[in-house]
Amino acid sequence: MLTFTRNRLAPLGLSIDRTSASLVQLTGSKEAVDLRTAVQCPLPDLSSAAPEAADGVIANALRTFVNDHRLRGRSVVSCLSADELLIETIRLPQLPKEETANAILQEASERLSLPADEIEVRHLFAGEIRQESAAKREVIMFACPRQLIHRRLKVLENAGLIPMGIDVEPCAFLRSLLRTHRTSDTVRTAYLYCGENASTVMFAEGRRILFLKSIAMGGQHFDNAVSQTLGIDRTIGSQMRSEVFGARQLDGENEVHRSIIDSLRPCFEAIIDEIELCLRYLKVTFRGRVLDGLVMSGSESATWLAEYFGERVGLTCRNVSPLDGVTGMASSESIQQRSGRWATPFGLALKRLN
Repeated sequence: MLTFTRNRLAPLGLSIDRTSASLVQLTGSKEAVDLRTAVQCPLPDLSSAAPEAADGVIANALRTFVNDHRLRGRSVVSCLSADELLIETIRLPQLPKEETANAILQEASERLSLPADEIEVRHLFAGEIRQESAAKREVIMFACPRQLIHRRLKVLENAGLIPMGIDVEPCAFLRSLLRTHRTSDTVRTAYLYCGENASTVMFAEGRRILFLKSIAMGGQHFDNAVSQTLGIDRTIGSQMRSEVFGARQLDGENEVHRSIIDSLRPCFEAIIDEIELCLRYLKVTFRGRVLDGLVMSGSESATWLAEYFGERVGLTCRNVSPLDGVTGMASSESIQQRSGRWATPFGLALKRLN
């Protein structure tokens, strides 16, 4: 008797940033991942558009793009980016579960200046610490106006997609990298996600996140710095920067490379200063184990940039592709170029695989 099976098709992983929407679709299992689709939908400049108008443009662009590419299925897992969220580390006393949830919600309400019933809150327990003689809980809080989630769901539905979940970008990023960068539960690792709108510093012990901080410095800030410093059109500056970030090594004899790096040096220094502050916090709060190294990825990552950051903060740093060990379309040269751009949508697609 013959039995025919086919790989299960996971929902689309979709991340939306300032200039594009990135979609990934996987088949197989979390142990043997096959990349079926990885595409980017360009978006017009919506920086001056009203929120409702911008949402309508994004929904129309996504609907056309999904139909034109004949993607199988319409189920999707999307996310809110780090710059759309309030991400804070708060310290609480040992409380019952319900009281803990209420305390976190109250904290979010105060920081967002919104009533509690208009806020959506999630949290992760980073660990238990000692503050003087008292036992405390270190909690990572994710919060945003509930209206923002409703808007995102409406965009997906108007695009003809079926929302299966709204994740948070940092968790999707970590999920994508842990698939290849497997560590034991006793190993501490630093992660740096360099995205379009922001960068995120994260410390994790195995899969448990200990600390997370979003830095308002990403691709759009890089492009602005290049344009302003060199006195050139922003579109041209963005193209020049993209070519430099796509290079495996910097060429000191190349005038374009030198001018781009010189214009971006203040941006890099701002990120380094934040990483060093985060490292000090980790050392004081979670004592004992040293960091195994720094892992970098994201749409604005680069091999030479990882080396530069690692040297400056005193950690072994490597730029990791979320597509390592993935079969199917992952071998495509166009997809492999600056493969860190797929880290978030890849992690979103993994969420519902198996």
